[in-house]
Amino acid sequence: MKKLIFTLIFTVSYLQSDYLYHPEAKTLINELVNEHGFDESFVKDVLLNAEKKQKIIDSISKPAEFTWTWDRYKKLFIEEKRIKNGKLFINENLTTLQKAEKEFGVPKEVITAIIGVETRYGKIQGNYRVIDSLLTLGFDYPRRSKFFRKELVNFFLLTRENELDILNIKGSYAGAMGYGQFISSSYRAYAIDYDGDGNADLFNSVDDAIGSVANYLYIHGWKREGEIVYETFPNNVRKVFKPSDGLSKFIPLSFNEDGKDINFIGDDNFIAITKYNISHFYAMAVYHLSEELKI
Repeated sequence: MKKLIFTLIFTVSYLQSDYLYHPEAKTLINELVNEHGFDESFVKDVLLNAEKKQKIIDSISKPAEFTWTWDRYKKLFIEEKRIKNGKLFINENLTTLQKAEKEFGVPKEVITAIIGVETRYGKIQGNYRVIDSLLTLGFDYPRRSKFFRKELVNFFLLTRENELDILNIKGSYAGAMGYGQFISSSYRAYAIDYDGDGNADLFNSVDDAIGSVANYLYIHGWKREGEIVYETFPNNVRKVFKPSDGLSKFIPLSFNEDGKDINFIGDDNFIAITKYNISHFYAMAVYHLSEELKI
C-alpha cells in the first residue's frame, strides 16, 4: 500500500513538473547557465514550476488565420464594438498617436487597428503563462520547436532585463505579450520607451505600446503615406502595376467575401503588416479596421 501511495505521489509530481525532467531540459539549462549567466538553481526552479498544456498545442495546430473563412474572420474583427472602442482609444491617446505617426510615418488608425485586433485595445492580453506556452511549444511541438526554443531563451533574457517575474507573465497560447502581443525576441528588439520613464513596458504603458507597434512597422518597411492595398481584377496584376510605379514588392490577393471573389494587390505596407503576423487575413483585417477608424 505504501509503495502504491509513493508511486502515485511521484507520478503526480512528475506530471506537474515534467519540464525539469524533460529530455531537452539539460541542454536548455546548460545554455542558459553557460552562455547567458543564469543561476542553475533558478533555471531548474522555473522548469520545476512550469507545466505542459495540451490546450496550447491544440490551439496552435488550428489557428483562426488558417482554418476560418474570410467572412468569419472579418466578422470577428470588423464589428461595431471594436470599431467604437477603437475610436475611443484614438481620442484618449491622440497626442501619443500623432507623435508616433509623425516620427514613424504609420497612421494612427493602423497602430490602433493592430492593438485592437491583437488585444481589444489592451483589455485581453492573454491568460496563459508565457513560460508554459514556450516550454510546451519549444519542447513538445516538433513542427515549430526550433522557433519556440529560441523564443524561450529570449523570454528568460527579457524577464531578466526588465525585472519581470518569469513565472507570472501571461500572454497568448503562442507566448505573445502585452498590448501589441509581441513575442519575446520582438519585445527585446523593437519595444521602445515612449512615455519617458526609462522602461519599455508593453503590459501597462499605452504610450510604450503605441510607440513600439509603430517602430516595429517602420523597421519592417512601412512607407510613409503609402497604400496598404489596391483593388484590382483577376489576371490584371501585371498590367496595373509596373516597375515604374515604384512598388518594390506586391502581393496579389483574392478573398471570397459573401460568395464573391474580391481581388486586391497588397503593397509594401501590406507586407509590413504581414511581418507582424504572416496571415493575409490578419493584414486585411487590420486594413479594414483602420479604414473604419478614420474620422
